[in-house]
Amino acid sequence: MVEETFEAPTPKEAFALARQKYGSLAELELLRARQVMDHDGRMMAEITVRVSQEDYLAGLGIDESEELLEEIERLKEGIDRMKAAAGLGEPEAATDGPVERVLRLLEEKGLRRRWLEQRLEPVAGSEMMRDESLLLSYLLEEIDEGLSVREEDLEEPRVMMMVGPTGVGKTTTIAKMAARYSYMLDRDYRVALVNLDTYRAGAYEQLNNFARLLGIEHRRAESIERFAELLDELADYDVVLVDTAGISPYDTDRLIKTVEFLKSVQDREISTQLVVAATAKYEDIREIYEHFSFINVESVIVTKFDETRRVGDLIAFLTERHLPVSYLSTGQRVPDDLEPASKERILEQFLGEIDA
Repeated sequence: MVEETFEAPTPKEAFALARQKYGSLAELELLRARQVMDHDGRMMAEITVRVSQEDYLAGLGIDESEELLEEIERLKEGIDRMKAAAGLGEPEAATDGPVERVLRLLEEKGLRRRWLEQRLEPVAGSEMMRDESLLLSYLLEEIDEGLSVREEDLEEPRVMMMVGPTGVGKTTTIAKMAARYSYMLDRDYRVALVNLDTYRAGAYEQLNNFARLLGIEHRRAESIERFAELLDELADYDVVLVDTAGISPYDTDRLIKTVEFLKSVQDREISTQLVVAATAKYEDIREIYEHFSFINVESVIVTKFDETRRVGDLIAFLTERHLPVSYLSTGQRVPDDLEPASKERILEQFLGEIDA
């Protein structure tokens, strides 16, 4: 597969360029979308799509690809030789010594071998490389250093928008946060809810039931213009929590719609929280993040933290992307099963997984 990038003033125009080039394809796989600055200092939209090598070469007007494939194969062979010379070969080619046993253990728990090998580069050739316990302790310290959390801070009024895939528990998480801010902290904050989910049947009613039980304000933004107006009307509130439609990694229309909602507000900073499930695999989390990265994700909220002991995939993603975690959702009870994230809590889950 080949990744190709298209750039235009808006996401919709960038996607149209991709469609123009690959119009013969029934569907285009959108990998990510983000903002970039061009050579003239203008903000542009950049999207990346993935197509088959055959379609890519056809788009270039190349019919015979044998020469290109041979060159790629030669490059792969060269990389493999370099890795073997550095002692970083595949597990089956490596000796089953302390390094390999520790790497295999952590890799089985979801961490990425390449990331682990990079952490070992500063201590290559040292005594530590021959002591399995020291080596494991060292890598666990590196994991601890790689994790970060975003402290709960409500000193200034905040607008917080939750984005994420379908079925991850955004609406329930918003209800937990609303209850927490309303009556579980050092003072009762004024909280309002705004619903942008006009796709899912019952989405508004579900959040409205929570709002009625908590006795807090709840509004619906049925258009981009109305969203900006609502934020002005709710300017006196301490926290405004915004619920959005769950978006699959291939639903470009909904992504563009969410971006348009964000772009419509120029005079109010919106903090974007990506909601992901602790049960998701590394590749799925990465795909979800790349899909939403265009909207400048500030931190991650982890749901279903109580449903798995295998959090290595989550840790791998967080450490590699340097994304802080703000909250952990540990059950269905509102508001009890929500806690501010801590590195200790995440590592405790991971260490329990290793010891199991």
